[in-house]
Amino acid sequence: MSSSMEHRHINTKDNEWGVAIVHSIWERGSEDDICALILEVKRNAKAANAVRRAISHSDVYGWPKFFKLYLDKLYGRE
Repeated sequence: MSSSMEHRHINTKDNEWGVAIVHSIWERGSEDDICALILEVKRNAKAANAVRRAISHSDVYGWPKFFKLYLDKLYGRE
């Protein structure tokens, strides 16, 4: 995996993670996009922070709960 993850014309370098990118991946991303996000969250604190902020603002079924549990496991509960 490269130092950035591309999703539907969104270039997400380490300092460009935001809630909108996370929502886009959850709502329209492929299985590969979700897997890449899982890996990115593990290695990139800025991506993890964006995911944590996105959780409470998402209506997507399943992924917010999964990522909340995953982040709690990786970084502890907030």
